[in-house]
Amino acid sequence: MSQHLFDQLTYSEDDWHIMENAHIRACELLGEHPAHYENNDRLARTIMQVFGTGARDYEIIASIAAQRERIMVYLLSTRH
Repeated sequence: MSQHLFDQLTYSEDDWHIMENAHIRACELLGEHPAHYENNDRLARTIMQVFGTGARDYEIIASIAAQRERIMVYLLSTRH
């Protein structure tokens, strides 16, 4: 039986906890406060994208998201 489209586009409470923990950990890895990081939206989207690939370990998600964020910050800082 296939899932209803709405079910495919929503997250469970457990999913949100994983992504929240990943966000907090990613901010720690970046040396930023989770509530005050200026690129919170971008970081959250990255976490959701990584989660969407099937990753469920918040440490792994956070590590990938933090690395991508470092790259993005570097690339944006070198733009002229």
